[in-house]
Amino acid sequence: METVLKESMAAQQRFEIAEASQIAFARRAIGELARGLGFNETVAGKLAIVVTECSTNLLKHAEHGELLVRPLEDSGRYGIEVLCIDSGPGIADLYRCFEDGYTTAGSPGNGMGAIKRLSDELDIWSQPGQGTVLRTVFWSGEANHAAPARVTYGVVNLPLETETVSGDAWSCHMGENDFTVLVADGLGHGPLANLAAIEAAKILGTDGDASLERIMELANGALRTTRGAAVGIARVPFASDSAAVAFAGIGNISASVWSLDTHKHLVSHSGIVGHAARRAQQFATPYPAHALIVLHSDGLTSRWDLARYPGLNLRHPSLVAALLYRDFTRGRDDVTVFVARMGVRAP
Repeated sequence: METVLKESMAAQQRFEIAEASQIAFARRAIGELARGLGFNETVAGKLAIVVTECSTNLLKHAEHGELLVRPLEDSGRYGIEVLCIDSGPGIADLYRCFEDGYTTAGSPGNGMGAIKRLSDELDIWSQPGQGTVLRTVFWSGEANHAAPARVTYGVVNLPLETETVSGDAWSCHMGENDFTVLVADGLGHGPLANLAAIEAAKILGTDGDASLERIMELANGALRTTRGAAVGIARVPFASDSAAVAFAGIGNISASVWSLDTHKHLVSHSGIVGHAARRAQQFATPYPAHALIVLHSDGLTSRWDLARYPGLNLRHPSLVAALLYRDFTRGRDDVTVFVARMGVRAP
């Protein structure tokens, strides 16, 4: 399970798959990323096969879709996460699809079976008429299972399609007793918005254990020479059955907590961090066991409901982020969706 980093890693890459030529392009680009991360030829070869199978399934059964790719890090080894997203017909019987070696259309084939055999990690959500999202991960080395993961997270962070860099940024920090995540949305989009968002995200790298009010104060100072940003910061402790999510936000960063039965939205104040920011105020809401914490920029509309997707809140947080991105992106701004679930609580 991936280690939470103090700062976000390299930018996520998006590959549209709408025709056969795009499969080869995606495979080559992802292969270059794997070589840059030190993958050996065997693992890189498995990754190439899975990228091809995923992309072929997108064309064959959904006609088009996309791959989102980002690097991971875990105790000195590196990995690559591939999210395969479509709005196609969906899969009626996932068990048959994998166990009997069937493709997403339900006909005999090697596609989904190959993906299952070759992946180091695999998770999928699909419903008839609601498309499919699949997550596969490959690692460059053996896992260290010395300690169970205390938090699992997933993220989608992409620029406006006309830009080369995202005006949004995110970072997270694993403290001794709690987990903290920050999402920043630089004013506007493009390089100047990216600069502002990155400056805010860097704060967790040096002051991740500070109070949320102090982190926001530091961000306000760091962003004075930039165009400013909206910033939201959430924190949840590892211990205690009565854990609560704390949140401080200035600007249009949305935060919410979703359990199987209930959900709660947290309050963010108006303003621009770095220029017109009032003093941050912290709010809190209970964190039910295994609930999801969702933060997103205003590149995602706020009118979404996880109840529309049966069983999704039990899947890997990356699949939740991918579905929200797929169905609720505004399309006229950068977008970041960060989803986390606390794992095994400390006694």
